[in-house]
Amino acid sequence: MTKEAHALGESGHDVRLLCPTEPDRPDRETIDGIDVVRVRTGERTGLDRLRRNLSVALTGYRPEWAAAVAAHGDWIDVIHVHDLLLAGTALRVGDHLDAPVVVDCHENYPEAVRQWRRSDPAWWRSPPDFLERLAFPVWRYKRFERHWTKGADRLLTVAAEAERHYVRDCAVPPTDVTVVGNTVSVEAFDPATPPAPAVDGDSFVVGYVGSFGPHRGLETALRGIAAVESGPPEVRLLLVGDHDCPVGRRLRELAADLGVEDRVTFAGRVPFDDVPAYMAACDVCLVPHDRTPHTETTLPHKLYQYMAMARPVVVSDVAPLKRVVDETEAGRVVAAGDPSAFAAAYRALRADPDERGRLGANGRRAVEVEHNWERDAARLRDAYEQVLSAE
Repeated sequence: MTKEAHALGESGHDVRLLCPTEPDRPDRETIDGIDVVRVRTGERTGLDRLRRNLSVALTGYRPEWAAAVAAHGDWIDVIHVHDLLLAGTALRVGDHLDAPVVVDCHENYPEAVRQWRRSDPAWWRSPPDFLERLAFPVWRYKRFERHWTKGADRLLTVAAEAERHYVRDCAVPPTDVTVVGNTVSVEAFDPATPPAPAVDGDSFVVGYVGSFGPHRGLETALRGIAAVESGPPEVRLLLVGDHDCPVGRRLRELAADLGVEDRVTFAGRVPFDDVPAYMAACDVCLVPHDRTPHTETTLPHKLYQYMAMARPVVVSDVAPLKRVVDETEAGRVVAAGDPSAFAAAYRALRADPDERGRLGANGRRAVEVEHNWERDAARLRDAYEQVLSAE
């Protein structure tokens, strides 16, 4: 979102970002040239939350957000809405203001919800969570998705596989979809960054940076570590991200059960500015996604970040990951959900530093030439020109 706002601002658009209010933050401020307006959406617990969710389940409409957007109606030429939940509201306000709406879908939201819910095994103990699942079954999200994506003046998504999903499953005209990837700016990730002192320097470090969702394939990656014989050098797994969650606790238990807790480092969540240093500490970086309808239609930022850092990657063979890594020759593609396949990739890359260097250099070159934010920002600006010229 930050990258998109800056890209549009740099091309001459006035960008105003409406977002939920935060404690101890002003209702309005300018951040890096972006006019940020914080919206008071009410309490997210108890009866207020239940009442709001039931209303949204029936209508897909969020009146507090509609009022906030409409308050800026005289200023608005285009409404840009992020992800599915507010798309219905944005479309109704767009009709009222006679303004085109750009719906920005960073992922297959209904299938993402399905995966997020897998990470909370005790949801039935919480009345609000229980009622929310009753009000918002995945099929309801899918119905909203079909209706709202088709109603957008322009649909943005992050991968060609997602574009095909919206055209095939939601009947969105192909000419109304633009792929704007989750790429990175070439200058933002420098392969010469000194590594963070996260793991013993004599180890062969296999790293992952990101969230700990149940569909991320981290259990497979960990079992792969356990299947690799002791070194030298010893193969160690570095996990960077918030692990205070059910998946993180399960991974700790699994590492102990497998007898490899001394070969797994949970670094926790780190400031974004420190992420390149943690990637630099890795010999190989992972995107071990399980195969789900969600992962078959998305590409995470981390893949391009790893490549920009000239780290060879090991990814599962879900369609978007396989396509990019095969095309760029930036790493190894292995079977999703197969610890032995991951272990084989770890062994092969541990034994061949020249191959690691070749794959890493290929990834960096691919980011410099094709898979970078500078090119995707141009696609975003072109999409806006088309939307505005159609008015």
